[in-house]
Amino acid sequence: MEERRLLMLIIGILAALTAALSWAISAVFYKSGAQNVSPITANLIRVIPPLFVLAIGALFLNLYDIIPFLDSRQLWLIFGSSLFAFVVGDALYFVTIQNIGVSRGVPLTAIYPLFVLVFQVVFFAQPISLLMFPAALVTVAGVAILSHQLETSSDTDQTRTRRTMWIGVGAAIGTALCWSVSILLLSEVLQTTNLVLVAVIRLVIAFIILLPLMVGQRIIQEQAPLSQRKILFLSIGGLFALCFGYLGFALSLQLLDTTSAALLSSLTPLFAALIGWRSLQEQLDIKTVIGIIACFVGIILTALAVVFI
Repeated sequence: MEERRLLMLIIGILAALTAALSWAISAVFYKSGAQNVSPITANLIRVIPPLFVLAIGALFLNLYDIIPFLDSRQLWLIFGSSLFAFVVGDALYFVTIQNIGVSRGVPLTAIYPLFVLVFQVVFFAQPISLLMFPAALVTVAGVAILSHQLETSSDTDQTRTRRTMWIGVGAAIGTALCWSVSILLLSEVLQTTNLVLVAVIRLVIAFIILLPLMVGQRIIQEQAPLSQRKILFLSIGGLFALCFGYLGFALSLQLLDTTSAALLSSLTPLFAALIGWRSLQEQLDIKTVIGIIACFVGIILTALAVVFI
């Protein structure tokens, strides 16, 4: 029994790390595919391929027979997790990457485990550990360092970059908040519902919401047609994020506690920073490294606060 439990924990850890790596890879494709593309349009395009793949998978697994047995609570949890993850959270995520890049933007969005913990304390009456306070301070310091690194020496560029910085940082924090709410809702519904079926329903909900928004936006604002290259990159990014990333993270939520799964999946910045540095030629100087490390330390302290409470 103990060996089985250990095996499940190992699988859960590997699944969360797979999610982190998949999300980092997807960010690289989003960086190129979402350039000068509306976040709503980019979000919709990248939802379609994983929806198609997972829908076929659910068909082969005969999961659609379960849908009539889902109660209203399960459906509302799925709807909420989809709304906060795909529609609002990921739209803000695209805004983040477009404004401050992968190696800076992804670490900022990766503070979501801190918000997960805060929401657990507030809404689930989880006891507060003293380690939570330095965790919050270190994480905020990391955010501040990463944000400060976006400034330039030129007065004209500095003004423009500061505006871009605040948009990107604000979008990143909003992303982290939305993702944390989605994680808590997703963790709750995965206790009683198949993870592949949940994925399909979430993506269908996202598609239904995003499609009219995109059509309306294109009617109001004239937009250039998307190139095949952008569509391809957004589609590949969606497959990594919403197929491999989601399945890995959902499995980790089922095998680990919510905080541990969120912590391990937040290792995305490590992969993203290295990928952004090597593949996208983004600057990764000493202060940026310190900022990333500070975010990691804050997240680790947050996890320790739960373990040693």
